[in-house]
Amino acid sequence: MGASKQRKLRFLYVAWAFCESFGFGGLVFGWGSFVYVLKDEGLYAELCNNGTSNSTHNGSLNEDCPDRDSRLELVFTIGSTCAGIGSFVLGQISFYFGMRVARIVASLCFMCGAYIIAFTTNDLPWLIFPGMALVAFGGISLIMTNVQLSNMFPVGGGAVVGIISGAFDSSSGIQLMVKLGYEQGISRKTSYLILASTHVLTFVSTFLFLPKDYVHPVQEEYVVTQEIELEIPEKPGLDSGKTEKKVTSKTTSDNEVNLSSLMRLIRTPTYLLHVMWVCLLQLRLFYILGSINRILEKELENKKEVSDYTNVMLYVLMGGIVASPLAGAFLELNISLFKNSKSSFSRSVKPNIMSLTLTSALGVVLSVLLLLEDPSHLYYIFVFLVLYRSIFYTMVNAYIVLAFPSAFIGSLIGITTITSGVFCLLQHALFEWSARRNAKEVNIFLIVLIGISCIHPFWQWIACRRAEQRESTKE
Repeated sequence: MGASKQRKLRFLYVAWAFCESFGFGGLVFGWGSFVYVLKDEGLYAELCNNGTSNSTHNGSLNEDCPDRDSRLELVFTIGSTCAGIGSFVLGQISFYFGMRVARIVASLCFMCGAYIIAFTTNDLPWLIFPGMALVAFGGISLIMTNVQLSNMFPVGGGAVVGIISGAFDSSSGIQLMVKLGYEQGISRKTSYLILASTHVLTFVSTFLFLPKDYVHPVQEEYVVTQEIELEIPEKPGLDSGKTEKKVTSKTTSDNEVNLSSLMRLIRTPTYLLHVMWVCLLQLRLFYILGSINRILEKELENKKEVSDYTNVMLYVLMGGIVASPLAGAFLELNISLFKNSKSSFSRSVKPNIMSLTLTSALGVVLSVLLLLEDPSHLYYIFVFLVLYRSIFYTMVNAYIVLAFPSAFIGSLIGITTITSGVFCLLQHALFEWSARRNAKEVNIFLIVLIGISCIHPFWQWIACRRAEQRESTKE
């Protein structure tokens, strides 16, 4: 398809990408609604003391069943981890074979997973594990490939990323629709057969308007630089701080990446602290998403209240469709505020510091609210959760895009994603800790971890100050 025609239809492409991401992208993160349905159907009820389902359809309080909760939370742990690992695997497939092949693989995985979930029964409960893993694995490719459409917008590309990220953020609402349909007599099997069948529509974009390899951005010359004293990478095309080391003069369209330069970037505090920040804050996020049903059952009086609050939570989380673009706008505001900084490093990194700090602060507030264990605070928890999740996912990739040379962004994001995905396997240990001992202990532990994450923005602030002082000294 010609470039001029692509420019004319680019808004249609974004609208289609929005629908794809909303419909199929992040179903695993709607776990709070879906696990309600699974429990009501009696999945893994044999793990409970009486060997029957805890849900009685009469509005009575659900019987405490930690063994079943633990088994179902393991489903979420594996699914969310596969989403993280999947983005790395599909990124490699896309790099070597092109976007189209990656999307085909992901779509087939999603459809297989949806069919497996549809045919999961109380006699074959283990099918929920591969089903949820495949759905998570297949859904993550949509956000990875669709955000490349921002390259079609020389102005406003950040807004496109925010809109598509917001759709992915809100796709957890699809599980709410599954739950509402279930309560109206539409079985889980029917809902997932519909999801599997309608996912075929993603092949429209895969074959008709998305390119075979990737959406080509405007090519730019770049050099990779590094401030030796602080071991901090400079952005491409900017004046370096103390020492500039030219690694390559090829354009960003080349697939060849200097491995030694990549390793130097990985070893810098600018990158390592960000990986730590992502791992710790994502663990906080996954823990609350995976345990929210257990929290609601503990704090509320009966099954109807659990159902109602679950619905409210998912309605609020769908607000990510607004919160994510706002998070992107806040970042753009900070970029404009620091665009005249003396140091090129400060111009690249300083705009991130406020958003990084705000995300950590929201994590602390969220953990404190969970410590209180008061039903009256549930609405506040839901609101802070959507803000926390939206800003967090905006900053996971935006920081790398702003702070590092464009030739290395894909590799650095992939390493960050797979590292945080594997690290978040620890969430199951936290689920077990909460079930066997006390949820308050877990939340206190997570507050400590989030406090440690504040090292990241603090270090970058110090590094920016030092870089600016060196520039002032030169003058």
